[in-house]
Amino acid sequence: MDSPLMGRVVLTLFSPAAFYTGRSAVRVMSRARRCWYVAVPPLVTAASGSGVAWLLWPSYFSGFVLLLWWACAFFGNIAGWFSAGDGQHA
Repeated sequence: MDSPLMGRVVLTLFSPAAFYTGRSAVRVMSRARRCWYVAVPPLVTAASGSGVAWLLWPSYFSGFVLLLWWACAFFGNIAGWFSAGDGQHA
């Protein structure tokens, strides 16, 4: 499964999926108390990235996918925190 095709799959599918996972985690926690709102989305990011890397473990791409997933999901977390929602201003 280590081929240029795998690299394209990682970049075109996993990057947006990671971003929206991070952003969705923030949106789900938006009604929670402040400490949960800040703490849970990075934990979801770390756990989901580890799970995706575990699924791809025999591949050499698993480490790259893990780092890419974490970076994109953390950017999703940041985008979720800074986006305005429900009458709140960013």
